[in-house]
Amino acid sequence: MTRGKIKLEYIANDAERRASFKKRKKGIMNKMNELCTLCDIQGCIIIYSAYEPQPTVWPSPLDAQQIISRFRELPEMEQTQRLFNQESYTIQRVQKSHKQAEKLQRINRLTDMEILMHQCVAGLSSLQNAPLNYITEMGHLAEQNMQDIMPRMEELEKNRATTLQMGGTSSSPPREDAAGPSFRN
Repeated sequence: MTRGKIKLEYIANDAERRASFKKRKKGIMNKMNELCTLCDIQGCIIIYSAYEPQPTVWPSPLDAQQIISRFRELPEMEQTQRLFNQESYTIQRVQKSHKQAEKLQRINRLTDMEILMHQCVAGLSSLQNAPLNYITEMGHLAEQNMQDIMPRMEELEKNRATTLQMGGTSSSPPREDAAGPSFRN
């Protein structure tokens, strides 16, 4: 059975908070042990708690000191290279969300213009009340669509000319004989 999603907020009840701390501390130590075993890495955890007078250190205080001293021996550039704090993470997420929103707005605008173009061609709508910048963008979109269509039209025209030169006709329907219909590619 899976656990339900919990709200990440301060647990007001002292007994529940202490029980949750013990469970989660045990869980995070198990995860670190699994990570170190599976990925063949060295790692340590130091947890300070109001419930225990001494910090909890995994795997052992001596191993943790060795790992920390190895980290401190690295040049400062390498130490801070992958450092990530809440502020930079939030800024990065906001920037990514802005880019995604701009992309979606651009896609929506193009889709709206294509729908309006199709409605105009079908006679269901008119450009009488459309703003000038909208009409200009629709003109650019129509030009782009034509540029995309022209090479395909030229390719189809070449294929038709080649078929006609070879003696076949591209517009004749498939023949039917006594054996039944025949289909051509």
